[in-house]
Amino acid sequence: MTTAPTAISNLLSASEFYAEIIDVIGTETFFPDIAKVVEQHLRFDGLFICIYSKDSAPMTLGCFKEALSFQTGIENYVKYSYVINPVYRAFQQGVSAGAYVMTDFLPQSAQNQIAKTDLHIWIDDEETIGYRTPGWPRNMIEVLGLIPLPGEKMVELCFMNALESNQTQSCYAGLQDIFPALSSALIKHVEFAAQDFESSDANPNMEFRILDFGKQVLTEREHSVVQLILKGHSSASIALNLEISLPTVKTHRRNIYSKLQISSQAELFSLFVQQMMEMGN
Repeated sequence: MTTAPTAISNLLSASEFYAEIIDVIGTETFFPDIAKVVEQHLRFDGLFICIYSKDSAPMTLGCFKEALSFQTGIENYVKYSYVINPVYRAFQQGVSAGAYVMTDFLPQSAQNQIAKTDLHIWIDDEETIGYRTPGWPRNMIEVLGLIPLPGEKMVELCFMNALESNQTQSCYAGLQDIFPALSSALIKHVEFAAQDFESSDANPNMEFRILDFGKQVLTEREHSVVQLILKGHSSASIALNLEISLPTVKTHRRNIYSKLQISSQAELFSLFVQQMMEMGN
């Protein structure tokens, strides 16, 4: 009886892995074929692949295994909620190519909230955000392969792993092993098949929704604070960016919550997502 591999280092070298995928570079079935090859060497429950662009909303490049069951969440993500996703914010800030775990983009104090199953949004009120898009699977930890591309673009390979399983670390270790070959193959594919990464059907970038949120009821300063909160800034970071004191930031936050008739940062994100959904319908 064979056992599932825990990392590619137990099976093939990165060069051998590259040999398996080189033949599909430039083909119309590149992403399904890549998913099949990767599945032989990594343990994961679902795979979602998308491309980010500075000028438009993300585009889905492929969904595989259990990710096919979460089309609603994926559609909601690429339509609107990506704008407050930590990975998208990292893309905006020029994140380096590499293998990551979603918690790399969250503060330590936020990570314990991931296990809460009764919330659509989990959040640390003091630090960088973490949240779940409506329709996105619960109790999942994402292992991420991020590959920046020319033209201010980035491909994300999101490997979904059940929270209670022990395969997240093996998936991460395996992705680290194959990442150089995987990244090289994908970049080379872009050179041969640029049409896969351009689409006239892509939705417009929704960054302006952050600029509009709460504008009708908040003061100019409160509105500036809300924009930074939605972009994942902590209270200390907001104070630094706006050149105001930390107590002043906390006062603004209390006033914002009162005017928006909410009581927490989690509710702030929930309200933002709800309004984005309503505008998208």
